[in-house]
Amino acid sequence: MADKTTDEPKQEEAISGEVANIRDSAGTVVKKSEFDKFLTDRQAERADVEADPFEEIIKQVLNADSPDAVLTPTEVLQGRDLIGVPLVVLGFALNQSEFDVGSPFYATLDAIRSPDEPPFKVNCGHKKVIAQLVKLEEFSAFPVQVKFITRGTSKVGGTAMLELTKWDANDAPAPF
Repeated sequence: MADKTTDEPKQEEAISGEVANIRDSAGTVVKKSEFDKFLTDRQAERADVEADPFEEIIKQVLNADSPDAVLTPTEVLQGRDLIGVPLVVLGFALNQSEFDVGSPFYATLDAIRSPDEPPFKVNCGHKKVIAQLVKLEEFSAFPVQVKFITRGTSKVGGTAMLELTKWDANDAPAPF
């Protein structure tokens, strides 16, 4: 069921009790893993699926206290750009991805490097990182000291696979 106005995957209507198929822009059924189903259910319980993930950035601009603050670019970093950097993750939000390939979700982490800096956003769509964040939230572990590390490369595309690990004084100087 391809949508002529967009390349986004479309979900078929499910009969009660069935898992609906997701189709990519070419109309091919994209199989969902159990974890993807879990994330879909989790997001449906917690938030509006159609919520704009950039709403927080707009809020930042509207709450600016000076013209300079309005004109300062709001940057969302990528997990892959922070490998080995000690961070304190304050929490995260789960967002629906707009890509046909890869995870149907990505996480937006609220993080800090020091108490003197404002929190910043980090996006990461690696499934292990998302699973780690979900589980850390279940343990009420936020804020938590972490760093991104790589563990091998993906079979498709050969990109580095990310995960979170603890950091301590032996790894790097504490940010605070």
